[in-house]
Order: sequence, then C-alpha cells, then structure tokens
Amino acid sequence: MNEKNKLVTSDSEKLLTSMREEIAEEFLVMEAVTEQVEEKDFYTYHLLKEAEKLRNQKK
Repeated sequence: MNEKNKLVTSDSEKLLTSMREEIAEEFLVMEAVTEQVEEKDFYTYHLLKEAEKLRNQKK
C-alpha cells in the first residue's frame, strides 16, 4: 500500500472510531432519557390511580 493510501486508511479509521464513540454516547443519553420517562410514567400512573380511588370514595 502506498503512503497516500495509508494516510487515507488511517484517517478513515480515526473517523470511524470517532463516529462509533459519538453513537455510543448518544445511545447512552437515549437510554437515560427513556429510563427517566418510564419512571415519570410509572409515577404518573400511580398518581392517577390514587386520584381515581379518592374520587370513588367521595361518591
């Protein structure tokens, strides 16, 4: 492989590594956000159930 091809290959590998790292970071962020949403949904569900119980008690 000539020198120019080695440089292109090296740069391509660096770019690919960088892109993989960015994708991994974005994936971790998405997982964290999803977990927070699920926790809030769970909390909201229980609040709604509690409100429904209170409404039924007043009837």
